[in-house]
Amino acid sequence: MGALAGEILFEAAKFIVMIILLVCGVMIGSKLRTRSDAKKAAKKEAEVKITE
Repeated sequence: MGALAGEILFEAAKFIVMIILLVCGVMIGSKLRTRSDAKKAAKKEAEVKITE
């Protein structure tokens, strides 16, 4: 019975770690997307000012 409980705890811990990694990946991706969008907007605005 002890081995079963240990395996269940191991799988639960592995699941929690995977969820945490997924959340971190989404947060990092969101920040990178925000920076990329800001750069694109600034570049587009600079191009509009040049053409005026």
